[in-house]
Amino acid sequence: MKHPKFVSLIVLLLVFSSVAGAYWAISATHEQNDQQPNNTMPQLDIQEKIRDAAMEYIKVNHAEVALFMDKLEWTGGRVTPEGLLGAETYTYSSSGWLVTLNYPVVANPVYKITVSYSVPNEEGSISLPYAIQWEGCWLNNSIREISYCFAQ
Repeated sequence: MKHPKFVSLIVLLLVFSSVAGAYWAISATHEQNDQQPNNTMPQLDIQEKIRDAAMEYIKVNHAEVALFMDKLEWTGGRVTPEGLLGAETYTYSSSGWLVTLNYPVVANPVYKITVSYSVPNEEGSISLPYAIQWEGCWLNNSIREISYCFAQ
């Protein structure tokens, strides 16, 4: 009679080792996949997504400024002073464009967006402080325009 209990114990150990082995193989595969380089484009931060969405909104809804938007390469990022709590500010610039995002640090914030474009004159100084001035906001993945001014 001890023989069936022994067989049951062996079967139980085999099942346990099979499950543990399968778990180890799956987790090792996931670990390898996590370490392999990802050939896709890097994910944009929410601030960069909002910046790009605002620029696309302006380009689509104000076609007269589209000619100023060729080959934008952005620099910038977070400019919130250290120690300031409760709000964030980001600025980005490219080819005369300046995009500023302000928002409170809360769940699902309303992002205030200001976009300006300055035209440099021949000496390199700015002849018009803001040839284009746009204000809007971002909430729930959508852009809303508040104001727009285009000075020629």
